[in-house]
Amino acid sequence: MIIVRSCQILLVAVFVGGCSSDQDDAIQPPLTLNQLRGGIELEQRSSQTVTAQLDSTSRRRDIITEHLRLLVGDTSIPAIACYSSLANTRPLPGLLWMPGSPNIKEDLMYPLDLLPRWAEEGFFVLSIDRPFHGDRPGNREHEIRQRGWPPVFGDYVADLTLSLDYLASRSQVDPERLGMVGLSTGGLEALVVGALDPRLKAVVCVSGQLAWPQVFATDAWKHIFAGLPLADSLVAARTPGPQALVYFTEQMPGLGVLDAARVAPLLAPRPLLLLGGTNDPLVPVASARATAAAAAEAYARAGVPQRFAMELEPGRGHAFSKKMQAQVLAWCQRWL
Repeated sequence: MIIVRSCQILLVAVFVGGCSSDQDDAIQPPLTLNQLRGGIELEQRSSQTVTAQLDSTSRRRDIITEHLRLLVGDTSIPAIACYSSLANTRPLPGLLWMPGSPNIKEDLMYPLDLLPRWAEEGFFVLSIDRPFHGDRPGNREHEIRQRGWPPVFGDYVADLTLSLDYLASRSQVDPERLGMVGLSTGGLEALVVGALDPRLKAVVCVSGQLAWPQVFATDAWKHIFAGLPLADSLVAARTPGPQALVYFTEQMPGLGVLDAARVAPLLAPRPLLLLGGTNDPLVPVASARATAAAAAEAYARAGVPQRFAMELEPGRGHAFSKKMQAQVLAWCQRWL
C-alpha cells in the first residue's frame, strides 16, 4: 500500500502465500476533477509524444514478452508488455496492470505469471515501474517524507497516463478498448486514473479502497503509514485514529481528495469492479463498504447500476486470490 518502510505484508508476500454504524455509512462529499488534480498536484499535461526503446523480447508458445522503456522528454519509464500473436490478425483490448507499492512490474510476472496468463486470454497487457520504484532514480521514502504522499502519488498518476498514451498507440491495441487493473496501491491508482482519463472503458480496484475516516477508525492507518515520522510519533503518543486523521490532513492537505469513497463516483457510468477481503489489515471492511456505497449511488443515479459491482471475499486478507483473478478476468472480458 503506501507503507514508507518496506513491509512484507504487501503483495509479493501475500501472493506467495470496528467502526460504528455512523462511520460505516459515512459518505464523503463528491469531488470535482479539478479538485482531484489539485489535491495530487498533477501538472498540466504536455503534448510530448511517448516513444519506446525495446531492451529485449522473448516468446513462449504464442505469447510475446517485451522489456522496454517508455521515453518522453527526460523521463524513462521501465515497462513490460505481454501479448499474443493473435494481435497479428486483429487489435486486442489493452490493459494497464499495476501491483502494489513498493512492488515492481516483475512481481506481476513471477511467480504468479499474471501478465502472460492474461495475454493468453487475448489482452495486450502493460505494466510499469512507478517513479522511485525498481531501477528508477530517487528514493520513495525520502520523497514521501519531504513532499507528502499525495504529490508523490500525483507523480505515479502522471506516468500512468503517459503509459496509456503508449498503450493506445500500439498497432496491436484497440484504443477504444482500454482498461486498468490495480492491486493495493495500484487499485487506488486505477480509481484515480480512471476518474481523470476517459480513455479507460473499464476499471478494477483490488484492495485499494482507502476511505480515510474508516481507515483511521481502525488500526489500519498505523500499518499503512508505518515508518513515516508523523505516524510513528502519533502511535507513540497513543493518539486516537480520528485525531490522527486531523493531523495527517493538516500536514498532507491532498489526502482528503485521495479518498476512494470520493474518487470512485467519478468513474460512473464506466464499468467499475471493487474486490477485497474481509480480513484485510490495510483496507477495513468499513472502508471498502463506504467506497462501494458512494460508487453504487453514483451508478444508480447514472442509470447503469449493472456496471458497478463489489465483493469482499470472506476470510481473505490483503491478497489476490484465485477467485478474485477469475472475477477480474470475467469483468474485463465482459466490458472490454
